[in-house]
Amino acid sequence: MVNARKFVLFLLDVGLTLFSGVIALFARFGFDFQEMSRYNESILVYTLIASVIYILNRNYSVVWEYANARDFLLLIRGSVASYIANLVFFYFYRSIILPRSVGFATFLGSMVLIVLSRITWQWLILNRRKKKTGEKRILIIGAGDAGVSILEEFEKHPHLGKVIAFVDDSPRKIGRRVRGIPVFGPVDRIMDLVEQFVIDEVIVAIPSATKQQMERILEKIDLKRVKVKTLPSIRELMEEKVKLSHLKEISIEDLLGREEVKVNIREIENFLKGKRVLVTGAGGSIGFELCKQIAKIDPEEIILLGHGENSIYLIDEFLNENFPNLKRKRIIADVAERKILEYWLSKLTPEIVFHAAAHKHVHLMEENPLEAFRVNTLGTINLIELSKKTGVKHFVFISTDKAVNPSSVMGLTKRISELYILSQNNTRTRFSIVRFGNVLGSRGSVVEKFKRQIEKGGPVTVTDPRMKRYFMSIPEAVSLILQSLLYSSGKDLFILDMGEQIPIVKLAETMIMLSGFIPHQDVKIVFTGSRPGEKIYEELTYPYEKKEPTPHPKIFKVLSEKDFSEKEVRASIERMKNAYERMDMERLFEEMKKLVPEARINAGIFG
Repeated sequence: MVNARKFVLFLLDVGLTLFSGVIALFARFGFDFQEMSRYNESILVYTLIASVIYILNRNYSVVWEYANARDFLLLIRGSVASYIANLVFFYFYRSIILPRSVGFATFLGSMVLIVLSRITWQWLILNRRKKKTGEKRILIIGAGDAGVSILEEFEKHPHLGKVIAFVDDSPRKIGRRVRGIPVFGPVDRIMDLVEQFVIDEVIVAIPSATKQQMERILEKIDLKRVKVKTLPSIRELMEEKVKLSHLKEISIEDLLGREEVKVNIREIENFLKGKRVLVTGAGGSIGFELCKQIAKIDPEEIILLGHGENSIYLIDEFLNENFPNLKRKRIIADVAERKILEYWLSKLTPEIVFHAAAHKHVHLMEENPLEAFRVNTLGTINLIELSKKTGVKHFVFISTDKAVNPSSVMGLTKRISELYILSQNNTRTRFSIVRFGNVLGSRGSVVEKFKRQIEKGGPVTVTDPRMKRYFMSIPEAVSLILQSLLYSSGKDLFILDMGEQIPIVKLAETMIMLSGFIPHQDVKIVFTGSRPGEKIYEELTYPYEKKEPTPHPKIFKVLSEKDFSEKEVRASIERMKNAYERMDMERLFEEMKKLVPEARINAGIFG
């Protein structure tokens, strides 16, 4: 069947070339058939040479129903090559004559006709595949490059739907056509157009849209009446060509996490390229994204360290599929196990360490304070001391806003680790802390919880109506972590600009709305009361800390009016370790509270 198609196309090309030659003779000699007959042989020779060139040019290796501009250039190259081959032949073989005007007209005519034949072929195949009934009717918001790419994809796969119209705010585009599809506007008219054209699905094809633009667009759409999909942000798409597989259901991340963060990629690349980089907690939300972004920079090696074998397996598989030439080392280890950690750091000698491993679930750690202290504090101290011992040049500690005036065990253990770093002196390792709030899409986050509850029909549970939190997308946070590395001078604390805190009730209401329901009616919101360790709102700095700008507008360096003595901090942590080893929880809590007097934790947790 395939060979038969190729043969049909070959005969078509030969016939069109011969036809072009005959038309060229008519154009040159009119109806002077006697004069024309002198060149019949020449036209046949031209066609024979051209047909050989078409085969050698691989004109018939293309699946024309999926052809793009590059494939059509292949046809043009074949026609040009056949014309040049004929020029050479007729120049050296004088027994047969072909007038130059006839030869050139044959070339131009055959090239145009062959290209048009493929366009017609493609159109016929695609139209034959279209379903006449049950066709999904699509409206695309954004008549730019991404919107046109989505249109092209639907034209290649018409069984998936038909694009009826574009909607755009640009006066330059409104009222015109893009690839034959009309452009309407502005976006405020979206629901009128949905009704007018009986639209089944709206696609927001604006990867560069900010969260404010997305909010404005979604405010105009009745999500109960029409399905909405969108494309990922520019940062997520990178340089990939837009495909239908990129389309995804509209989500809360599209409203809260789409703000593009610009970082100095070249400087980050110069810093990390060719380095051995260790990422702890490599299978977690932040660790996974760190590995993804670092892999693009071409380090000498990425060392993936984590306690859960499945999460390390998943990040390793991702890197193997997307960066097959990247050198990787997988380590299953607990950061609190000093001997194992020392073995690997001594053997692999990483130059840069990103410490993202931690127990992060506030409520779980309230029930397991010893484990929180063992991993979040002792594990971090192990890694700090071994980094100094094995010559690590840069150490980045991923902290949390919960370390400020901690009301939870998790936040307290993180704050103690911060103090241990801030008290370091006379070390060749450059330490830095990056403190920030919640990230969207992390495992076990409130967003995941709300999604599950909405899918079940509710109710959505919120602990307190006053509850507020900072939110930032994972890619955005990791980009800023990498950028902050450039500003580290010794033992620095950085905080990220998280924007305004978002009421959790508003988050729940928005997620319900995005699912096509009416908050408080279709899906109820129930307040359950604050849980141990929870704050009503988060803080990024202590009263004695002062923010200073850095060259990046979203990264601030924090200077403290307090000086933390290395000797005192070490002595305090040594007493904590002794209490931990004796399982003296009361004494452990006393020592932790002495070092972090701002902590607001119920001592009964350690009882």
